[in-house]
Amino acid sequence: MEKKLKIGFLPLTKLNWTNAIMEAQREQACEMFRNFEGVELVGGDKMIETEAQACEILKDFEQQRPDIIVAFFATFALGTIVPLFAKTLNVPVILWSQPEPDPEGGRLKANSFCAANMNSHFMWRFHVPYFHVHGDVGSEKAIAGIEKAIRVIKSMNAVKRMRIGSIGGRVPGFYTSCCSEMLLRDKIGAEVKFITMLELINDAKNMPEDKIQEALALIKGDATCIKTSEENLRKSAQFFAAVRGMKSKFGVDTFTIRCWPEIISDDLFGMLACSTIGHLTNHGDITVCEGDVYAAVMLRVEKIISQQDPFFCDMIYCEEDCDYSVFWHCGAAPCSLCKPNAERVLNNSSTVPTKGVINEFPLKPGRVTVARLGETRDGGKFRMLIATGTAIDTDMFVRGNPLKVKMDAGNKRVHDVTFYEGFEHHYSLCYGDISQELLDFCRIMDIEPVVLK
Repeated sequence: MEKKLKIGFLPLTKLNWTNAIMEAQREQACEMFRNFEGVELVGGDKMIETEAQACEILKDFEQQRPDIIVAFFATFALGTIVPLFAKTLNVPVILWSQPEPDPEGGRLKANSFCAANMNSHFMWRFHVPYFHVHGDVGSEKAIAGIEKAIRVIKSMNAVKRMRIGSIGGRVPGFYTSCCSEMLLRDKIGAEVKFITMLELINDAKNMPEDKIQEALALIKGDATCIKTSEENLRKSAQFFAAVRGMKSKFGVDTFTIRCWPEIISDDLFGMLACSTIGHLTNHGDITVCEGDVYAAVMLRVEKIISQQDPFFCDMIYCEEDCDYSVFWHCGAAPCSLCKPNAERVLNNSSTVPTKGVINEFPLKPGRVTVARLGETRDGGKFRMLIATGTAIDTDMFVRGNPLKVKMDAGNKRVHDVTFYEGFEHHYSLCYGDISQELLDFCRIMDIEPVVLK
């Protein structure tokens, strides 16, 4: 079960300004937070008017350790309070202002926006991760803004704690799957744990029968049609169970796999890992093909923000005279992304016909965000490609997992940036337009964004 995110709530005003309207706003805001899923509220019991009051509340916050501070400016407030909490607790801050009430008689009643602006300067100067939300208490705008910030903060926290199991390293010649362990650990926080392919295969070959049957049931449950042998399915189940076993064995939460060429050889295991990778992602364990560590990080970010399974893919078609591009991979997509009413087929490979297993289906239509995390040209920091589009109805015109996408930026722009700015050929695709969330992620994590819209 996912740990609840603690929100430390600071309802702020100036000395002697508190009134019945502000108290009602405070109570309404507290109720709003209590209705958020997976959230626990800390503080917010009374309006904070003075620094002395704030210091008393801070003592409680230091014991309860909230994950986020939400500073709600009912009016203009002292500029010392939010920086005090931010620096002491070392957590992200949401600066929440509200629209100015009608200045009847010419008197400014709240000056909330200005208060948030003043505090943003401190956050910026001292590199405190922060967000600004502007909207009335209980409004759709305020709720959506705070929920968006929470998703971004959850993704930041997740990648800082990520432990990636790199099984077998990267595939031969795929320099686009290279990663710098130290840069990743320093700038993002994720740690790479190396696992040999031989250890995994040994565990797969010696897997207890009950574990194999459990995995086999999950695998068959992901399909609506099976066109491969029971022997291939059994091998896939052994491999699935062995990878899952590495979670506790190595203390990892995400995987990359050197999925070819060795594992295909009968001398080693004699199977394709494609569908197994899709099954793992479909059942909560994000797993990435071809040893691409940075893609694994990108998929984790998109999964948390979009709250749907992401698709690890290549872009195989991007003609200037066509109004769509094609994103595809060999049969490792999670079946949660299957086009409605399409068959989900467990099949032998189209490239190694006697070997299984791949999971074949076209992906569903809808708004999508395509992204790629990689290093800048000099290797000193990270950058992120962010592109949006609309996935259109796609049939099985090619084996594997195809998806046609009308890119918002147009194919020429997509081509020119991906090729001439040297982006890696693996992408993470998720459903929904999460471009603003990814921009927030980049801003806070000091990642250089390259946006195609």
